[in-house]
Amino acid sequence: MIFGALLVIARVTESGLDDPDPARQRPGFIDAGGLPQPAPPLTGAALPPGRRAVVFFVRPEGVAGLCEASSDADLSSRADLVVVVSGAGNCGSASTVNDPTGRLAAAYGLRQPKAGGPPVGYAIVDSRGRIRYRTLDPAVADELGEVATILRAVP
Repeated sequence: MIFGALLVIARVTESGLDDPDPARQRPGFIDAGGLPQPAPPLTGAALPPGRRAVVFFVRPEGVAGLCEASSDADLSSRADLVVVVSGAGNCGSASTVNDPTGRLAAAYGLRQPKAGGPPVGYAIVDSRGRIRYRTLDPAVADELGEVATILRAVP
């Protein structure tokens, strides 16, 4: 009975922005799936060597919420923040890159969500410029504590 209730709750909280393979969404460990690998360059936003970075991938309607949450979470003191928007958008607290074609999300290895369209999630880049973690996370603005935890594990 309890297991059935938990299954129903899990199904209700799913979204079309989730990864089609639940095991690949927020797996809880770094260096999975062929990682680390060099982070592709970001047009208009440099990832300086020797400093970690969080590269967020969002849709235009999610920019304001992510920017507000990330400034409240003070992630910028731990890493450089880049917001890649799959359309038009700007985030005053972080470098912003507009990527309407989804080319950057694909280059960073983010998978396409169940419902299609551009992915929503993030990649963690270490101080040597390598992607160490990437995941789809449609609720990333609400999960920034998790991002901070991963940053602590990345050199």
